[in-house]
Amino acid sequence: FYAVVGLMAIGVIMVYSSSAFFAEKFRQDHLFYLKRQLLWVFSGIVVMLLAYKLPYEKLQKRSWIFMGISFLLLLFLMVTRSGRWIGVGFFHIQVTDIARLSIILFFADSLSRKEEYLSSFTQGFIPHLFYIMLFGGLIVLQPDFSSAFMLSTIAVAMMFISPIPVKFFMSLSVIFIPLAVVIIKFSSYKLARITGFLNPESDALGKGYQIIQSLVSLGAGGLTGLGFAQSNQKLFFLPEAHTDFIFSIIGEEWGLLGTGFILFLFAMLAYRGVVIIKKVPDKYSKYLAFGLTANIIFYALINMMVAVHLAPPTGLPLPFISYGGSSMITCSIAVGLLLNISSRAHSRTQVSNYQFAQRAVRNFNNRKLRYIQ
Repeated sequence: FYAVVGLMAIGVIMVYSSSAFFAEKFRQDHLFYLKRQLLWVFSGIVVMLLAYKLPYEKLQKRSWIFMGISFLLLLFLMVTRSGRWIGVGFFHIQVTDIARLSIILFFADSLSRKEEYLSSFTQGFIPHLFYIMLFGGLIVLQPDFSSAFMLSTIAVAMMFISPIPVKFFMSLSVIFIPLAVVIIKFSSYKLARITGFLNPESDALGKGYQIIQSLVSLGAGGLTGLGFAQSNQKLFFLPEAHTDFIFSIIGEEWGLLGTGFILFLFAMLAYRGVVIIKKVPDKYSKYLAFGLTANIIFYALINMMVAVHLAPPTGLPLPFISYGGSSMITCSIAVGLLLNISSRAHSRTQVSNYQFAQRAVRNFNNRKLRYIQ
């Protein structure tokens, strides 16, 4: 909880720093993005508390409802060619965020209930693979290859920690790697992104522009940074400075120490996720805790890898820090459920310890009574 609040606070500060000039020019209000980000943070804390109080065990039997809603929403976007977003008033939510949470809930339920069938290729592996291909395919058609990749990666990671044999995943790579190559080859936009990533200097004013400007931003920050609000790259040199590349602005203004602190907070979040996974007693909670933790950490890693030129630009936000409400809300729900799982596990441990102490005292009194007799 403290790590998440810290990330949210840094996000509010850096969204303002990185967006003020942009907002002043295009929105005539330098506080435009700051005010909205504060609203998203407040909303995120509210939904986090609601998820914390929710009896999450009841979600297990209702996970198919969320899957059905997500499927219908993705189908609606495909049929209407509406892109990736659905608007509710001034709030726009990315449907892939809903689909990702839904598949985590569904896989946690399915994998925990069907463990005895998971060693079977046809009964355990193929049914789960079908859902990944169905949802991933609908997302690719939006088109949103990055979100489809992340949804598939999280779902496959949940399958990987289950009793499904490793050899099944080898067959999966044989199918999906050529498929990904074909998709990239026949999509000029995706191919340009890959070539721009491999050799950004070859198109420094085109597809390699963001990567080069991101590296300039990080390099300018050095060890301690230029200071708060002193970034030069946010002055319309680095596109998406308050969303996809906010990590680069943090590096420029706060240096390696600032980016290192961000890494520390995400590492703390990952560590606490592992602790929760280890201490929960039931399989459903273990799978759910793993999926929710992976959802946040994978997104954070990919975003930071893009900023330092270890991955091609993806358009994925940095959880709790990048500007935007969709990612903030879904990640906050994930953290609320994680806190919920941890709290229930702690309560069960306390009850178990109390029952053990009662039995120990009872046994001691029985032995004492026999000795006296």
